Amino acid sequence: MRRTLPAVMMSVVTAAAVPATISAAHAPEHVAPAPTPVVRRVAHPPSPAVVRARTLRRAVVRLATQRRTTLGGLLDQWQRVAVCEVNGDWHMVGPVYSGIGFLNSTWAQYGGHRFAPVAGRAGRLAQVLVGMRVTGGWVPDQYGCQPGGW
Repeated sequence: MRRTLPAVMMSVVTAAAVPATISAAHAPEHVAPAPTPVVRRVAHPPSPAVVRARTLRRAVVRLATQRRTTLGGLLDQWQRVAVCEVNGDWHMVGPVYSGIGFLNSTWAQYGGHRFAPVAGRAGRLAQVLVGMRVTGGWVPDQYGCQPGGW
């Protein structure tokens, strides 16, 4: 058995090497690589809520630009209104006034229902947009918080 084991081993090694030698000898000169699979990501359209939020943001940014300020600057100006009107509580909800001091009827009249039933249920950007509609594009001067409001 000792004599046959080396012979068997040699035949196994030779048998394994011969197909590789033969296939290499008969291979074409240029073999194109296998095509890589293309992975395509399906772009899902944004949800309606995302579309509304983006549209609202663009509208308020446009208003800020018209006033020659930034979005942050415009929000700071309206924050002063909120402080004077409702101690800065943008989410105040009442039977007559909501948000930063909107009459609930004024909120509805200027398109606020598109965002929420009352201003206190809407976000800051929505309240700023409706506020700019109510005031005709200006921010009420609330330095000193005049009694009687704006």
